[in-house]
Amino acid sequence: MPDDCPFIVVGKPQILFSGKWLYVKETKFKKPGSDHLQTKPDGVDVIATLKKNGKKYFVLIKQYRFPLEGFCIEFPAGLIDPGEEALQAGLRELKEETGYTATKVVSVSPGIQSLDPGITDDSVVFVTVEIDGDAPENLSPKQSLDEGESLEVLLVECDKILDYINSIAGTVNIETMVYTFAVGFAMGRTF
Repeated sequence: MPDDCPFIVVGKPQILFSGKWLYVKETKFKKPGSDHLQTKPDGVDVIATLKKNGKKYFVLIKQYRFPLEGFCIEFPAGLIDPGEEALQAGLRELKEETGYTATKVVSVSPGIQSLDPGITDDSVVFVTVEIDGDAPENLSPKQSLDEGESLEVLLVECDKILDYINSIAGTVNIETMVYTFAVGFAMGRTF
């Protein structure tokens, strides 16, 4: 934690549960000060734009999430493997989850983006890419999912993303990042 953090960890953090993709840790703390700082993001989210037959689509996924007991609309995403850079992980996850191969890297977000800092230290980096949907390698995309993954690829016309998200709200969960992105995209086209 940064020097201005008002807490100090008491005792040793305890791992309460450890699974393949997630672990739960209990950390007891009190005021004042601490020196723990996270320096590497946990995962990567891919904001992908697919251009095909003269149209532009955002590539999203629909995945069942047990904590929600339902489906959720998300960006292609995953954990960064040890020794792997965020860009490598993003391109790998895009290919595994959607079958698509990025043809242009637009950006990799700097630093670490915290997802819910009041609850967890979970964090991501965003990789933004373009996909040429008319390229031979992207004509018949084939997923390469991990065991335990089951997801559907959704292509949503860029100009209609917020309308699409709003039309399915209440029937499926929408990941906060996706909804915020859709609102920002729609607002950017308005102003």
